[in-house]
Amino acid sequence: MIMIEDILTPLEQFQAYKDKFREVAEKTFEELTTASGIDPEANRTLCKEIQDLKSSNKKTATTLKWWTALCVFMWVIAVACVIVCIADGFKNGWLIPTLCIVGAVAMLVMLFWKIHPIIKKYKTIKNEQETLIKNKEQEAWDMMAPLNQLYDWDVFSRMMTQTVPRLEFDPYFTNQRLADLINSYGWDENFSKERSVVYSHSGLINGNPFVIARTRKMEWGTKEYKGELTVEWKTVEIDSDGKKHTRHHSETLRASVHKPYPEYYEKTRLIYGNTAAPDLNFTRDINDDKLEVGSRAYKRKLKDIEKFSRDLKNDFAMATNEEFEVLFTTTNRNNNQQYFLLFTPLAQQNMINLIRDKEQGYGDDFQFMKHRKLNTLTAEHMQDLPLDMNPRMFWNSNYDSAKQVFLETTCENFRAIYFGFAPLLSIPMYQQIRPASAIYGTDMPRQSSYWEHESLANFWGEDKFADASCATHCILKTSENRKDDGTIEVQVRAYGYRTESRVDYVSKYCSNGNYYDVPVHWEEYIPVMGTGMLEMQEDTDDERQNLDPVARMQETIQKLDAFGENSMFRRHITSRLR
Repeated sequence: MIMIEDILTPLEQFQAYKDKFREVAEKTFEELTTASGIDPEANRTLCKEIQDLKSSNKKTATTLKWWTALCVFMWVIAVACVIVCIADGFKNGWLIPTLCIVGAVAMLVMLFWKIHPIIKKYKTIKNEQETLIKNKEQEAWDMMAPLNQLYDWDVFSRMMTQTVPRLEFDPYFTNQRLADLINSYGWDENFSKERSVVYSHSGLINGNPFVIARTRKMEWGTKEYKGELTVEWKTVEIDSDGKKHTRHHSETLRASVHKPYPEYYEKTRLIYGNTAAPDLNFTRDINDDKLEVGSRAYKRKLKDIEKFSRDLKNDFAMATNEEFEVLFTTTNRNNNQQYFLLFTPLAQQNMINLIRDKEQGYGDDFQFMKHRKLNTLTAEHMQDLPLDMNPRMFWNSNYDSAKQVFLETTCENFRAIYFGFAPLLSIPMYQQIRPASAIYGTDMPRQSSYWEHESLANFWGEDKFADASCATHCILKTSENRKDDGTIEVQVRAYGYRTESRVDYVSKYCSNGNYYDVPVHWEEYIPVMGTGMLEMQEDTDDERQNLDPVARMQETIQKLDAFGENSMFRRHITSRLR
C-alpha cells in the first residue's frame, strides 16, 4: 500500500510540489515528442531558416521604404519645377525657367532609368521572400502536426494527479457528483437557475468532492443616455440713440436619463464538500488594507474585534492568535466550538502564512465562505486564467516555443489551482475526514450533468444558439433527452435581449425664460430566447486514461469519424450541432 503524504503546511510544501510538477510536465512533453515521431533538430533548423528569411525580409522592406521615399521626393521636385516654370512663363527672364526644365528632365530621367527599376526589383524580392516564408511556415506547421494532435483535454489533469495524488479529476462533471453535492453536502440548486456554466472541473481531494466552475450571470444595472437641444431666439434692444437692434441668442440645453441595462459577469469559484464542522457557518472577505502588525489599520481592526467580543449579545470568542483574527476575520461565525475544532493553531498559522505571502502564492486574494458542509472559495488570481485548458493553446509550429508555452502555461495553472486549494489544505481536519462513499465505494454511473452540457454549449459559442435579434450576451440553459443508442439530445435555450429605440423628453429651463423638452434617445432591452440542439455521446469507462498518446489520438479520430462531420471531441464527450 502506497502512503500518500498529507499537505499539512501548503505554503512550505509548495516548492517541492512545484518542482515535482515541473519534472512531470517536462517528462510529459518529452513523452509526447517521442510518441509524435517529430524531429526537433530538423524543426529547429527550419525555424532558424524562417527567422533568417524574416530578418532579410525586414531589411528588404526597410530598403524598399527608403527608395520609395526618395522616389516620392524626386517626383515632388520634378512637379514643383514644372509648376514654377509654368507660373513664371519667362516673364522674368530665361534663367529660372530653364533651370526648372533641366531639373525636371533630370529628375524624370533618374526616376524612370534608375529609381523605378530599383523599387520594382526590391518589390519582387520582398514578394518572393514573403511567399517563401509562408511556404516554410506551412512546412513547419506540417512538421509539428503530429505533436499538436497529441495534446488532449486531460493532459493537465493527469499531470496534476501525478504531482498531487490526493487530487483526482473527473473526466466530466457527472450527475452522480452533482447529486452527491446536493444530497450529502447541501448544495443549493437555486444557484444555477440564473447562471450559465461556462466551464466546470469536478473531482475529489482526499475523497471529498470539489468543483471548479466559471459561471456567467446577468444583473440589471443602469446606463446613462444623454441628449441635447439647441434653442435660438431673438431680442430687440434700443441703444442710447433710440435705434432698435436685433440680437440673436443661442443656448444648448442638455439632459440625461438612466435606464435599465443588462450587465454580464463571470466568476470562478471552488466549491468543496466536507463533513467536518457540519453546523459551522462563516464568511471571510479580502482585506482592503495592508494589515502589517503594529500598523494603524491593524490596531484599528484588532480594537474593533476586541470590542465585538466583549459584547455579550454576540456569541463570539476571540482566538488567542490575534494576528489570525485580524487577517482571517470571521466575526459572523455561528459556532465557536466547531470553528476552533477546524482552525487549530496549525491551521491558523497556515492561514496567516498564506495571506502574508506574495512570493510563491498570491497573498490575500481569496474569499472563504462556509455554509455547514459546503465551502466556497473565490480567488482573484483564478478569475482570468484559461482553466479550461483547451489543447489548442499548445499548438505551435516551433518546437522550442511549443515546449516553452507548454511548460509555462501548465506550471502557472498548477500554481493557480494549488493556491486555489491552499486555504482548504491549510485546515488539517479537512484531510483527516473522508466520506463513507470514499472509504467503501459507491456506484457512480458516468452520466454528464447539465453543468457539463451548459459548459459544452458555451464552448460551441453563444452565437450558435442566440436569437437573430439578440444584441447582448446570452445565458445558456439546457435540458437533455437520453436515447437508447447511447446518444444524448441536448436542447439549448439562449436567453438574451434585443433592443428597441426609445426617446424620452426631459423638460429643461432656458435662459430665455421658457421650458423646452430635450429629446434623449435610449435603448429598451426586451427579452428574447433562441434555441438550438446539440447531439452528444459520452465515454462511459476509464480505458482511455490508460492508452498511450498515439492510441488516445487515434481513438479520438475514430469517435469523430463515427459521429459525423462538424463534430468535436472535448473532455470525453463527442458532440455536434443539429
